Amino acid sequence: MITQKKNVSEFDSDVQSNDGYKYTSNAPFSSIVANKRITKEIIKFIPKQTKNIIDIGCGDGTYTNDLKNVLPAIHFSAFDPASNAIDLAKTKFHNIEFFTADLLDSKTLPQKKYDVGIIRGVLHHLPSGFEGIVNASKISDTLIIMEPNGNNPILKYIEKHSQYHIEHEEQSFSSTTLTKWFTDANFEVIKLSYIGFVPFFFPTFLAKIIYFFQPLLEKIYLLKKYFGAQIIMYCKKK
Repeated sequence: MITQKKNVSEFDSDVQSNDGYKYTSNAPFSSIVANKRITKEIIKFIPKQTKNIIDIGCGDGTYTNDLKNVLPAIHFSAFDPASNAIDLAKTKFHNIEFFTADLLDSKTLPQKKYDVGIIRGVLHHLPSGFEGIVNASKISDTLIIMEPNGNNPILKYIEKHSQYHIEHEEQSFSSTTLTKWFTDANFEVIKLSYIGFVPFFFPTFLAKIIYFFQPLLEKIYLLKKYFGAQIIMYCKKK
């Protein structure tokens, strides 16, 4: 069985060192605006009739709570294999059901189906993203994913040279690869968006300039497809 043991220990260490992840605890301006843009787009993809959501790989719960604050009528459950992150989430956010589980270990997953499953920035940490999708399909027939834009050549360079990316085993994937994984797992990709231009860890002055022009940049299809920061997909099981 494929597991996540190595990078789980890295994330647990992050929580111990920072009282949360680096991009949620004392996050720089760039991380704050990048994540707000992601959350806004994910909310657009959530069907209006949704009653419950499972956040798959929720980390320290910060972004699950952001969604809960906007959608208070929806019941949120969330899990992550990093137990330190889950322990922190339980102490900070009391209106969400948190538990420890590993997406790549189906024995740990809940034995029920949810209206929507959100997989936010998880697949690129897994040794098998496709297996992650297959297992996620066991707990929801509707999946919304957010992944770093693997079409972006600058990101591909950063992944090979950034110590943080290397330690956390990050490897982004193209929209073509992600679409194939979902198709092979018997899903149909209903919507696909390329969003954002502000990198997570970026000098504030430059991030503010990019953020100012971001709405305009997102209107240029080829530019956002190959130089945008994230891919977001809404997929339904066939």
